[in-house]
Amino acid sequence: MRNFALYMMFIGILITAISGNWIIFNYDNVTIYPKASYVIFAIGLVIVAGAFVMSRFTAYRETSRTVDNRDALNRWLMANYPVNKWLIVLIILPLLLAPFYSWSLLFKLLKWYILAGSMIAGIIFILQGERVEDDADWQYKGKTKKMLELIDYRKHPFNISLILFILVIGSFILSKQWNIPLHMDVGGNPYYVTTLPISASVMSALMVMSTFIYIINHGDFFGFRKAELSYERVMAAHFGEIFMCGPTLCLLIFTWIISL
Repeated sequence: MRNFALYMMFIGILITAISGNWIIFNYDNVTIYPKASYVIFAIGLVIVAGAFVMSRFTAYRETSRTVDNRDALNRWLMANYPVNKWLIVLIILPLLLAPFYSWSLLFKLLKWYILAGSMIAGIIFILQGERVEDDADWQYKGKTKKMLELIDYRKHPFNISLILFILVIGSFILSKQWNIPLHMDVGGNPYYVTTLPISASVMSALMVMSTFIYIINHGDFFGFRKAELSYERVMAAHFGEIFMCGPTLCLLIFTWIISL
């Protein structure tokens, strides 16, 4: 039952990320978002929350299975990522054909490809290496320990990226509902190094990776045995948050100030 809950959590966070990015990518293409778009986004969040509660009240059942797909993944990484050439052709073919239909379709596909690639890379980063890692270097006491436990994604899936992503998507939806255009300056001369849509979209991949830390730390996942990750993996997510969540929050605040 624990593994079922974690599979549901993974599905839920994917629904949240995909539906949220659809809202981001189509901001300029709709007058008002269809109800289904934010209902699906909300369903994804409910699934994540429900799966978390279920995982807390169910126990992990240790199996006699000794095969761990982590070993095959590590061998694949050590062999410099060999990939079937036909798979590469199938992946690249839509990008080659898209310009014959429209250039806008090509750019849309690129956005989704980058998002999917970022998610896969994040999950591989969490799965690679040893199943049981030494956590001795991350033992703290007192207030430091309490603070780190609040943002320890091995203990809960409610990461900073997820919370901020909800704020961004809520802002996009409300701006359409209240008829307040968000001036995100996505033209040729942006005020900032990045833009809110780009920053939020990349951040959603970090959101999926951070949630996956909880998933693999509490159960098996498609042949990958339950891991005991060190806090170093969590710190890698926090390192990404410094570069993604901070700028995204600033851009969101500045965007609302300029728009109002």
